[in-house]
Amino acid sequence: MTHLHEVRLFLREMNPIAADLTVEATGSLSAEEPTAATLWAEAFEVGTDGSQPDFPLAVSERGVWNFSTGETPVARLALRIGTPFLSNPENHPRYSVRVSVERTGTRQYGEIQFRFDAAGKIVVTEALKPSSPPPPAAKANLPSVLVVGDSTAFSNGRNQRGWGDAFRGFFDTTTVNILNHARPGRSTRSFRNEGLWDRARAQLKVGDWVLLQFGHNDADTLNEGRCRGVLPGLGDETQRVTLPGGCVETVHTFGWYLRQFIAEAKAMGATPVLLSPTPRNLWREGRLVRQQNDYGRWSRATAERFGAVFIDVAEIIADRYDALGEEKVQALFCDAADDVHTSRAGAQLSAECVARGLQQFAGRPMQRFLKPLPARSPA
Repeated sequence: MTHLHEVRLFLREMNPIAADLTVEATGSLSAEEPTAATLWAEAFEVGTDGSQPDFPLAVSERGVWNFSTGETPVARLALRIGTPFLSNPENHPRYSVRVSVERTGTRQYGEIQFRFDAAGKIVVTEALKPSSPPPPAAKANLPSVLVVGDSTAFSNGRNQRGWGDAFRGFFDTTTVNILNHARPGRSTRSFRNEGLWDRARAQLKVGDWVLLQFGHNDADTLNEGRCRGVLPGLGDETQRVTLPGGCVETVHTFGWYLRQFIAEAKAMGATPVLLSPTPRNLWREGRLVRQQNDYGRWSRATAERFGAVFIDVAEIIADRYDALGEEKVQALFCDAADDVHTSRAGAQLSAECVARGLQQFAGRPMQRFLKPLPARSPA
């Protein structure tokens, strides 16, 4: 039997948007077993409540761990981390590295958790401990619905939940896989640059659906902070920027990034669905403010021009908020100072609104996967 004794983390290189980590593992195995095993590591974000998403931020290549040589096995992880040590120390994100060892058809898992301090150095917050197996993979014989977006679709922050967290409850999961690939803080640009889209796209197959919702983070700076901003509009304009660390990147428009998602999803035989961003908790004269930004309008125009489905989630949710009233809607957000991130109850309502939007497309294949939606409760 294999035993992981220690996992150590080494920071090879770091700048405000990326960390290059080396993961070293030491262990042993019983004498009667083969002397080699396969080793790899995966990195996850850890929420303030200790929860982790199903899908990793970064995955190392698989290597052979040969016990007979006495060498320490090494795995390398390239992790895009988004200036974690420049923010308020109370909000420093934590990360988990899960080390997997596979030998003769059996697997064992160990986990170590860490964060970065104000100087950008690794601080281990939980030492190595045995880890549970990862969640079961999607059932290969079933179609899948993938959710791709930002923290409004997935969040594990304090009192925050995204609609993608509650989305599975509106489907018959014996007939379809619901896979939430959304990640907090991402834009169309950073979701692609960090490799998150590549990992989501690798799961797509003919007959799948991918729901794409961005816009809350795309108006950020181009080459400062998290370096996630995009150019406004739908055209082919570009701008070359120099990132921290010296790399040069060509930044495109919001519409350009959406077009890439659409084309690549279609190339896999999947149906792309563009959603307008969830609305902020902004009111005027007793009614939720519509047209809070241009990203919903740009999403609609891109979907119509390039053959994707469009669902105006912002309008569906806004109608529900108006029916409830400003006072009741406040409880659907994580706190009074945050007009973007929903609470558990808010995530449930938003997920229902997305499901209702999908239900509008009568005759489309996804109809048979949705459960009957609950009757709308009165305000």
